[in-house]
Amino acid sequence: METAKSLGRKMVENQLDLSREISRRLNERYHQFLLESKLEDTEILHWRAKLIGYIGKALISSQSEDVWDEVTEWARQTGEGAVSYGVTIDQLLNTNKVYRKVISDFIKREMINKPDTSADSILRINEIISALLDQSAYIFSVSFVDYHKKTLVLAKEEMLSISTPVVSISDEIAILPLVGELDTYRAKILMETSLKSCGMLGNSELIIDLSGVPIVDIMVAAELFQVAGALRLIGVRPTFTGLRPETAQAVVNLGIDFKDIRIKGSLKQALASS
Repeated sequence: METAKSLGRKMVENQLDLSREISRRLNERYHQFLLESKLEDTEILHWRAKLIGYIGKALISSQSEDVWDEVTEWARQTGEGAVSYGVTIDQLLNTNKVYRKVISDFIKREMINKPDTSADSILRINEIISALLDQSAYIFSVSFVDYHKKTLVLAKEEMLSISTPVVSISDEIAILPLVGELDTYRAKILMETSLKSCGMLGNSELIIDLSGVPIVDIMVAAELFQVAGALRLIGVRPTFTGLRPETAQAVVNLGIDFKDIRIKGSLKQALASS
């Protein structure tokens, strides 16, 4: 496998030149990405060169397994970075195709000077390169989708935390007005937000106004009961206002005992009696 070793050394030596060729072939979209991401061209060149260097090292040792973990981690970070910089999965996988083409052209140029190379050697070289590029494409896709999902979840949590604002109206009293549909997921965010906000504000009472919530099902009613319990544990008295008849019925059906929780018909009543 001297041919593979020689080819691998050449790839390692020329990894930056090959990276530049990849950038050149990506052409217009690549330059647009540079403008939008504000990344330096040299950063991307060196990052792409890493993968070419890994492939070169695998050819030198004739074992793709020797750099398997490095290629996997490189592809994982690349996939996550693509999400952060707004690169689509199609664009990411198209880049992988350009890698293949640039490396293939490089091998063809080098093999011209080695006409006596055996078919087995050529097949082994292609096998190593294909395995590593296939792995990088697979990890691209997996990490892209996973990180994209995490980003969406974080964005949703941020949006929900903004939609559950705790407003202080005095040193002792804060209000949490809820508007719109309230599901179990939002109820969990409500608990996190209310506990954190009350801890920061130092209020002794939190009025949770449900008059803007059209429906509260049994599961959400149970979550609200847990919110009330958690607030009491940190020394904050919970008060619910604006409970609709349907909500009251859900609470009764669930068998939840709200006798230790202060309930008022309206926000006005709650403030008047605080």
